[in-house]
Amino acid sequence: MILKRMTIAALAALVLMAALTPAQELAAQETTLTGDWGGILKAPNGMEIELVFKVVAAEDGALSTTLDVPTQGAVGIVCTETSVDGMDLHISGCEIPGGGGFDGSVNEEGVMAGNFNQAGQSFPMDLKVVAETE
Repeated sequence: MILKRMTIAALAALVLMAALTPAQELAAQETTLTGDWGGILKAPNGMEIELVFKVVAAEDGALSTTLDVPTQGAVGIVCTETSVDGMDLHISGCEIPGGGGFDGSVNEEGVMAGNFNQAGQSFPMDLKVVAETE
């Protein structure tokens, strides 16, 4: 009998904790799209270039992005604008020749399908969450 009461009390505590967790916090965590998003850009000349957009959220919730281009040895290229609307990500102002950015939307498989933009041109590109390498 005591074991049954303890089990019920533990379950009640778990339900109470779940109820007290703000739903907005959970939704925000799911829709910030923060993390490292990488993919291969296939240029019209046949060249393939690996790109990694690193999207981070400051304590105040403001988003910022840097761009790494490992195949060219470039790390931490600043992108001046990052915004999220639901599962859509907009990055622009990347400090590369001609300026650059990315616009995409996460699909059901967790792939961000979109376009890499540079110097007034747009190239289809898919991004996936990548693990950080040390």
